[in-house]
Amino acid sequence: MKLYWKLNKSRWVLVAGGLATLLCLAVLAVYRRQMPPWQLGLTLVLAAGVCLGATWFAAGMVASACQQSMLEQLHLKLQPDAFVAAYAPVAEAMPPDSAGAVTAAVNLADGYCAAGDWQQALATLVQPSAQLAEPKRSALQALVLRSRCRYCLWGGEVPGAEAALQTFARQVESLRESNPPLAENLQGDVELYQTWLGLLTGHTADCGVLEQKMQQLPTKLAKLDVCWMLLLASRAARDEAAEKRYESLFRQEGGNLAAARTLRGAKAAEG
Repeated sequence: MKLYWKLNKSRWVLVAGGLATLLCLAVLAVYRRQMPPWQLGLTLVLAAGVCLGATWFAAGMVASACQQSMLEQLHLKLQPDAFVAAYAPVAEAMPPDSAGAVTAAVNLADGYCAAGDWQQALATLVQPSAQLAEPKRSALQALVLRSRCRYCLWGGEVPGAEAALQTFARQVESLRESNPPLAENLQGDVELYQTWLGLLTGHTADCGVLEQKMQQLPTKLAKLDVCWMLLLASRAARDEAAEKRYESLFRQEGGNLAAARTLRGAKAAEG
């Protein structure tokens, strides 16, 4: 509720700006009533344009800051249930077939996955509309495919993860000409998810490389993806000491993520 109130601050800015504009026009109309009608009309139109433009700009800034605050609730504070409850109305309010609808759906789906409902996360994703222009549409498609692969990996759904990863890798390759920086950035995710898939199918991984990757990632949510992989890798290597260390790290740093709650429950049952 608190996060939803924050997001609606932008609407209150619009309302307040609209009322302030009306008040400003009323004051101008009274104090400039001796002006010729055409001059008064032009003055009022210009004043309305300035006031409404400033209001719209301020509302946009507030909305952007509020949405960033909501995303921090998931990616930094690791509170997926609170995030989903607050962000669902935002995703629903996005114009259909827009780029915003695709990215908002991914954000909401990330929340469902973090809360442990990876199947709902998959169902929440929205495909980019054919009406969107290139190269934006291809970039959004890569974002959706990346998310689909990640959710299947979290769900341990190996066949789905394999298919999603293959499609994601092809999409990244297709971006190398139209959007090289994005392709280079996403290639790291392709390689990371290949390692994750390998761990789910009985392979091992270099924990040193994964730890280095974990340190480089910018958000707690992304770091804990890799921490989970380190836990799987230590299990595959039958390194009990490392497994306990990564389990402890995930329990302590995992906030309200579903996987962290599961680990805490297992630890409580042991003790």
